[in-house]
This record gives sequence, C-alpha cells and structure tokens, in this order.
Amino acid sequence: MKKALLSAACLLAIAFPVHGEVRAIYTLLESESYSEIAPIKQLLDDLKGPAFDRGDLAFTHNQFEIGERRGSWEVSAFLRYDYLLEFSNDTAELAYVDKNDKELEKQRNYQLYLEPNHLRAKGLGLAYYIDLPADSYLKLRANYLRAEALTDGTLRGQLRTLEDRVEADLVLDYNYSRDALLKREEENVRGNGLSIDIDLHWQFAPQWTLDIAARDLASEIRWNDVTYTRATAISNTVSYDDDGFIDVKPTVSGIEGYRDHSQTLPRRIATTVSHQWRPNVQLSAGLRSVDKYLFPQLNASWVQAGTQWQVGVDIEQQALMLGVNYQGLKVNIKSDAIKPDDAKAFGLSLSYQWLL
Repeated sequence: MKKALLSAACLLAIAFPVHGEVRAIYTLLESESYSEIAPIKQLLDDLKGPAFDRGDLAFTHNQFEIGERRGSWEVSAFLRYDYLLEFSNDTAELAYVDKNDKELEKQRNYQLYLEPNHLRAKGLGLAYYIDLPADSYLKLRANYLRAEALTDGTLRGQLRTLEDRVEADLVLDYNYSRDALLKREEENVRGNGLSIDIDLHWQFAPQWTLDIAARDLASEIRWNDVTYTRATAISNTVSYDDDGFIDVKPTVSGIEGYRDHSQTLPRRIATTVSHQWRPNVQLSAGLRSVDKYLFPQLNASWVQAGTQWQVGVDIEQQALMLGVNYQGLKVNIKSDAIKPDDAKAFGLSLSYQWLL
C-alpha cells in the first residue's frame, strides 16, 4: 500500500503543473470536543454531577502538527487523539445512575447500545497541490499513522428492572489497549495505518467559491495480536443492594485473547459555499459531518486594517464561533457557553505560517 501511494504521488508530479513556488513552515494545533448529553467537564469527571440531557453522541478530535511546504509538495509530522462514542440514551442514563449512586427506576426496560472508536497515534503526512483554473486548487494528502492506543467495538443488549431484581442480557465484542468495561490492565499495542485527506477550493462563479475539507476520507489501521474480549453477561448476579441501588456482579462467559483487527476512522467532512457580498465582506453557509452526524453552520467574515475577522454559529451545537487571521496567525474558537465548565461544545484552532 505504501508503494502504491508513492507511485501515485510520482504520477501526480508528472501529470499536473507545479503550484507556485511557495516555501513555508507551518504549525497547527486543533482541538474540538462535543457532547450531546452533558458538559464536557462532567464527562471527564466520570459523569458525576447534575442529571443530563437526552442524546446519543460524544466525540473529540485533537491534533498537533508541524510541516513544511515547498512548491506543490508538503510534508508534516503530527500527533493526534480521537474518540467517537455512540450510545443509546438508556445506556447514558444507566451510566449516570451507576456513577452517581442513584436508584434505578423500577419496572422498566433499558435498551443498551455502546460503540466506541478511539485512537491515539503519531504520524507523517505527504500532500500534493494541483493548480486548477480561476485560482482554484486541489490538495491530496496521504497520512501514515503509527497508532499506540485503541478502543473499537460494541456492547449491545437489554436490562429490565423488576421490584426485587434486575434481568440483563448483554453481548460484548471489542478490541482495546485499556479495558474500561471489565477493568483489566492496560496492554502495550501497536498499529500501522494509512488515511487519505482531500481539500478542494473551487471558484465556480464570480464572487462564489466552494470549499471541501475531507479528513480520513479513506482509512485503515491494522493491529496485530491486539487484545480483545467477546463475552456474554447474564443476569442472575445482577440485583439490588440493601439501600435499593443496583448491585452489578455479572457472570461473564466468553473469550479474552489476542487477534488481528482492522480499524476504520470516522470521516470528518466540511463543505462550505461562500459569497463575496462586498469587497471586504464574505458570507458563507456550511455543513460539517462527523461520521453520519451533521452540523450546519453560518459564517460572516470581513477585512479591516489588514486583519480578517470572522463570526459564525453552529446551528446543531448552538455554539458561537469567532476567528481572527493576522499576518499568518490564525485563531478560531467555538463554544456554546460562556463558562468553560458548562460547555457541551468547544473548539480551538491555532496555526501560524512562516513564509521563507
């Protein structure tokens, strides 16, 4: 696969014209976190706190990168940490009850579903710029990832609370470096993988542009002899304690061992249509996606005294976005709350480019 990427890059260099002789060094730090059910801080505090909202999604993406561009080519090194957590609302409610020592509602069926996708990795990126007409361009990038931690799999089942007992039927099948569910010791694991990014900037009409930024559009991380558990938990050891709280001591039957595993990363795609409304004012509407989840956005930017300012809103996350771009320094921040401890959505992006 590495040879195929190298061959493709060589063909691109021959087939397409060289981008303007830009020489620059850049650094980038980006972080975005979102939780539908509770403030991010409460998730980090093991769910302890007030009751939270209904929801089925939480994710974070964090990346630090440094790179150099010479003409049409760009090389970079990066560190990244990603976590996508999908779950049923009943699963979130049960986790909250357990962590806060609350009493379960009696005579109720809980439908349980939990699917984590976690990666910690370092890697190298190789990108190539292709000039298009009307100051447009296409950027193709391949990333090699040396992964050091993962969680990838599913927990499914149901739980029924009766007056004197709890009945449960759970099926677990997941791969991990740290077993957060059954509290086993962390394993040292290694994975190798590739991912593909694509950026398009296209001026399709006077005063109109289309921008597409696709991250992990295609990806695969291969793990050899990674730890896994495939098990079933039965209900005859799930009951109430003397205080009426749930007492979970499940009997687990299944397999714990090592196996090869292929992990796919969630796609992150941002599509933006922009209109140059006035010489110094640009309006845009965008749609971001994280896996199958969509986040529409509206933005306005303007240039004043050599500085570009930006203000926008993420409609789904109900978050305000602010940004500034001054002489190669770009700062963007997003939040749905004034107090950081109350934020369910928070994003920060810092980048700087030195022209050589």
